[in-house]
Amino acid sequence: MAGPAFELIAELAAFTSGPARASLDAGKAWIREVRRAAGADLIERVERYTIGIYAELITVALEVAPPRGIDALIAGVEELEPGAFRLRLLGADSPLNRTMVSDGAFERAVDGDAEGRAEVSAAMGVDRAARRAVDRVLRTEPDALKAELLAILHDWAGRVFPRLATDALAAIERDRLAKDRLLAEKPGQGVLTAATNGVTFTPSPWVTGIVIVPTVALRPFIVPTELRHTAVFVCSVADEALDVDPLAPPRRLVKTAAALGDELRLRMLRVLQGEELSASEIAERIGVERTSLHHHLGILRSAGLLTIRDEGERGWRYALREDAIAGLGLEVESFLRRC
Repeated sequence: MAGPAFELIAELAAFTSGPARASLDAGKAWIREVRRAAGADLIERVERYTIGIYAELITVALEVAPPRGIDALIAGVEELEPGAFRLRLLGADSPLNRTMVSDGAFERAVDGDAEGRAEVSAAMGVDRAARRAVDRVLRTEPDALKAELLAILHDWAGRVFPRLATDALAAIERDRLAKDRLLAEKPGQGVLTAATNGVTFTPSPWVTGIVIVPTVALRPFIVPTELRHTAVFVCSVADEALDVDPLAPPRRLVKTAAALGDELRLRMLRVLQGEELSASEIAERIGVERTSLHHHLGILRSAGLLTIRDEGERGWRYALREDAIAGLGLEVESFLRRC
């Protein structure tokens, strides 16, 4: 599923991805361009929230009619009752998120209950910045919160999105068409694995549908979310969608070579051979802090060297992607011998 609304949200999510922002494929030049286009006032307002809050706007874009333009996204937000919009930003429309807190915790939190707020903040805030953003959503009056997010969307759409949209939307359309062809040839799970560069998904009992949203801005990240019975994977457009220069080396090959040129990442691949491990287990095996692994896991996954099993409540587990390693020599030879 694609449309300008999704890419605008992806830009906001990418820009507010915290320490992970250093791993964006777009690099520092993209960040500088965004800052110049947005201006200090808009950046200050955007950074009051984080990637998790903006990712929940994807669920609003899902509900608007194709082609899911930015005006339709803004209209979709306007149509939501302020209290419902606040719950949406907190992720309360995700059954998975509901399993992470006690019954009625989201409702108690937005009603001002201190214990409910603390519980939701701890569950939905994966780090200090995320908890501050969740706390801001909880303490801001619903009408004011909705007006603030609408102003952010409107201003980003006017100042930033036009600078980035042409190339991004063209790549997304190429990727969408490729995924449509793939759906005609493979089952949905195979398409999900291809689209997410290695993710296999074990749906929770309540999941009845899966939506894949390709973006350019969030490369190489995967951001999962849910809207009631629908699981959503916001993921990167395939490298092939960006390979428009026939004389340039394939992006995937360049990324693979870079991924393998690091001692720690080679050690990670070695311990992942033949078994699935969580990030914590990988860190324990090689004797490093878990927080230092996420950047490297992202690089290895983006290069197509890992499989990832999404087990819902149990989190993600990683393994070596044997077929990628086996085919690496052939890819190098194919490029070098290309006439």
